[in-house]
Amino acid sequence: MLYAMDLVWWKTYLAEASKEFKGQMVGPFRNLPGVSRAPSATKQNSGAGAIALAASIGAQRIILVGFDGQKTGGRAHWHADHPEGLGNAGVVAEWPGHFRALARELKGIDVVNCTRETAIDAFPRGDLADELASRSRPALFVQGMHGMGDNLHQRAIVRELMKQHEVWLETPWPSVYHDMDGLHLVNRGSRLRTQAKNARREAALFEAKPIPTGMPVLDVSYPPAMVRQHGGVLAAMSAKCGVLVGDFRMPVPADWRHGLELPANRPVLVFRPLIERSEWGGCRSRNPEVDAYLQLFASIKDQFFVVSVADLVPGREWLAQPAVPADLTLHAGQLDFRQLAALWRDAALVMSSPGFGVVLAQAIGTPVAAIFGGYESGYSFSAGAQHTPTLSIEPVRPCDCFSHTHRCDKRIDLADAVRKLEEFVHEHCAQPTEHHAVAA
Repeated sequence: MLYAMDLVWWKTYLAEASKEFKGQMVGPFRNLPGVSRAPSATKQNSGAGAIALAASIGAQRIILVGFDGQKTGGRAHWHADHPEGLGNAGVVAEWPGHFRALARELKGIDVVNCTRETAIDAFPRGDLADELASRSRPALFVQGMHGMGDNLHQRAIVRELMKQHEVWLETPWPSVYHDMDGLHLVNRGSRLRTQAKNARREAALFEAKPIPTGMPVLDVSYPPAMVRQHGGVLAAMSAKCGVLVGDFRMPVPADWRHGLELPANRPVLVFRPLIERSEWGGCRSRNPEVDAYLQLFASIKDQFFVVSVADLVPGREWLAQPAVPADLTLHAGQLDFRQLAALWRDAALVMSSPGFGVVLAQAIGTPVAAIFGGYESGYSFSAGAQHTPTLSIEPVRPCDCFSHTHRCDKRIDLADAVRKLEEFVHEHCAQPTEHHAVAA
């Protein structure tokens, strides 16, 4: 399609264009032979008019090339100036404002400017090769989970989906996907406290482009029956989404540990205290027996610099156990996700009840002791155990009821559990490894 909104240009070049150009010719004028009339002539320059035209005929994604909105290198065009009587970008300084006004009118249309040098700031910038490559795959909107642990598992799902699709992912945890170039991260808000707080912290990481309309939607959420059927949370997610069970491991950049000081001469134990929260009623069922959990912790704590991590708010999230002695207590949600990931990376061991603490350790490669109560069994986290040393301590009679109200038998053979935990620590955590070395 050939578009121009300069009547003098059409009168000068119409004959040549009719002979040489085989596509449709369009302009905002009547009575030009062979030229279809565009719906509007209010966009003030041909570039803005062309974008408005594309939007009016249904374009959902518009890639701009050669839209510099300035005299790049002192030249008005990529070619020599037009002859006398034709315009040569005499009011080009006004054009960026025209595009800003246009951008405010475009709803649900993705415009990206791939021009190398440009004064137009109304649209996101992009690389032409990257934008064309992303368009070779059909777009897919993934309605993601909201839990941190689910998002870490979800990395494997997204990685598989991106092989065939341009993925737009709804998530409150954008940093979880920091290494996935080409993934569009969407914030649709969350009613969950921690998730909403993180989305605010990381607001700058979400996609600035409008979300394309008409995409198929894939819901990642899975019923508990699929966890039993497929033998794990990630396997259930994968089956629900129709992909192979992939790899959810996550690299952690060195600079994510900003503001977090740890000793250089002692291995670090990250301890997740048992909590309950008002937003999810399953904590009491899932937590292990308090006395057993504390005795297991006491059996190894003296070998480590202990960091106890939680995000407590009165009436919303609270300890379900007595506080334990720790070298560093961070119970007010002081750490953002990146600092949490760096702490988990630099630890020699993570001790946690089932939840994000286990999955984060597995994603990063830090040995983890997962102490189970009711609700689910050790196989829930079997996918991560393939990559990271994982000790699952379960009750004598494991329960995978996935019920908030079932009175699960949580009794643990404590002597056997202490032996297994001490052996695990000796094998995997006696000395800080090169991977987990900490700096002062």
